Amino acid sequence: MFRKNRTVISGIALVTLISFVVGPMTSIRANDIVPSSDITGGSSAFVFRGSSKRPQARSAAARGYLSTGGNAASARVKVGNQLAAKRKRKADAAKARQAELARQRARERNARFKQSNVLTARAETQLDGGELETAIGNFREAIKLNPQNKNAQLGLSDALTAKGIEASSTEPNGSATEVLLEAVSLDPRNDIAYAKLGEINDLKGNNKEAIKYYEKALAIDPELTALYLPLGLAYSAESNNGNALRYLELADKAGASTTESRLARASILSRQGNHDEALAVIDNVIAAEPSNAAGYYAKVGVFEQKGDAQAAFLALEKTVEIDPAFSPAWFDLGVIYYNKADYGKAEIAYLQVLKYDAANAQAHANLASTYRQLERFADANAQYRAAHEKGLKGDANLYNEWGFCLGKTNEWDKAAERLKTAEELSPTAVDYNNLGWAYYNGARADRQNNNEEEANKKLAIAKASLEKSVELDPNLHAAYLNLGATNNSLGDFQSAVNALNRALAIQGDWVIALNQLGLAYRGSNDLSAAVSTFDRVVNLDGNNVFGLYGLGSAQFASGDKKGAKKTQDRLKRLNPDLANQLGNIIAGKAIEAGKQKLREKVRIPGIPY
Repeated sequence: MFRKNRTVISGIALVTLISFVVGPMTSIRANDIVPSSDITGGSSAFVFRGSSKRPQARSAAARGYLSTGGNAASARVKVGNQLAAKRKRKADAAKARQAELARQRARERNARFKQSNVLTARAETQLDGGELETAIGNFREAIKLNPQNKNAQLGLSDALTAKGIEASSTEPNGSATEVLLEAVSLDPRNDIAYAKLGEINDLKGNNKEAIKYYEKALAIDPELTALYLPLGLAYSAESNNGNALRYLELADKAGASTTESRLARASILSRQGNHDEALAVIDNVIAAEPSNAAGYYAKVGVFEQKGDAQAAFLALEKTVEIDPAFSPAWFDLGVIYYNKADYGKAEIAYLQVLKYDAANAQAHANLASTYRQLERFADANAQYRAAHEKGLKGDANLYNEWGFCLGKTNEWDKAAERLKTAEELSPTAVDYNNLGWAYYNGARADRQNNNEEEANKKLAIAKASLEKSVELDPNLHAAYLNLGATNNSLGDFQSAVNALNRALAIQGDWVIALNQLGLAYRGSNDLSAAVSTFDRVVNLDGNNVFGLYGLGSAQFASGDKKGAKKTQDRLKRLNPDLANQLGNIIAGKAIEAGKQKLREKVRIPGIPY
């Protein structure tokens, strides 16, 4: 069977920095910072938890492949048949208990205990007739009347086992596991229930749990020989070579050797460094079964361990050529294409995975990263949501990345919600920074919609979160930038100056922070400092339209109308509409309505608020 991919959440898309907003940036630690800005000069910075493009990882399947084909199905049938035979023997033993129950009733003087025995006998008959729910109800009532009724406890354990097996017949779901766990709590020697719990976890790819329950079943009844093969395969997938070989050899002696077990042996040989011997075993399998895609997929792991990436890639292509529905091979191809930055082919590969394995949460997450690389942020959001809904709920990285994508589609409330989850899962300075980033930008959106009350609430939350961020990491310059921007929006310009100067002390001539600092000086009416700061921006980046706009407006406010006109002329060559807006300021015209109109007209592609 396919061992489910248990790798950590996939790497994240590299977001292109906006060259006319900021100059070249140095990275902090292993984190990538993505600045964002709007045409009014408001700016902020998002920080990824690690690199914005971590390499994705191949599925665990290639390290210990187990087929979902006929061999694995055959092995499960053998297990099922042996368990069914054991259940029949238990049922026969239960019938034999009927006579003993009748004798106990005849001797029993306590009415409650006598009724408990009556219900137990009745439940045994119902269980034998397949009336599971009725039997379970009567067994439970019998135990209520006499908590020491061992026959009722054993009978209930058997009935729950039958129910668990029935519930798991369509898929290994939580209800089956719950029922079987109750069964073994009532009868710690219920080997059938333990074996079924092993099989359920095996199907889910929970190797450690599968091994635990299989071993318990065998400890109770060493004659459960059908468990040798799945145990050997589970140990192989866990790279426990010694136990894997021991159980595979026992399976051989019991006549249970299969293609799957031979491929598992090849995997073990490869892990031991015997790559050529492993390939010889696989080639023998392929010679006998040329259409068995599992053989070619087994080669992938061997070539990978040999360090022959090209041969591994060709084996993957051969695997999906033989069996287009072989989803683990498509997954690994997606990883290879993604890591080579061939995102179009990565998308195709992951869509193939999901075509045949729609519940693969990791494939959804990897596809989301691929869409982020392609700047298809709405599609990325949909895939992150699917990954979350299908089980990837405990990884802060996913919510960090998802929150960023929601910001790129201006869904700030949702972005804050996801980033809050990341912070709750792993409360680092980066997480508090990003939460502040989302609330700050959400507040800006509220102000654009004339919702000042809601904007101020969000700014207060942003400030508290960002203060927590710099408390945890006094060198996280992105958090100081965001804190300065937030204080500017709150009108606390001196606090903004302090935070932004701290960001610049750490990062140096960071243009986006200098722009925000210029706004802080302007807000506090320190016009000479504002002019000097914006002048520094345009000296560092002569094409920075925000710096030119801020410089011109500060020059005019300080009485330097001639300088403002020269700055306007420079701006006109880069952004005529923004230059016209600066002209309105110089002309003394009312600008608030014009500013809103300009924002709608001159939206700069690729820059979120």
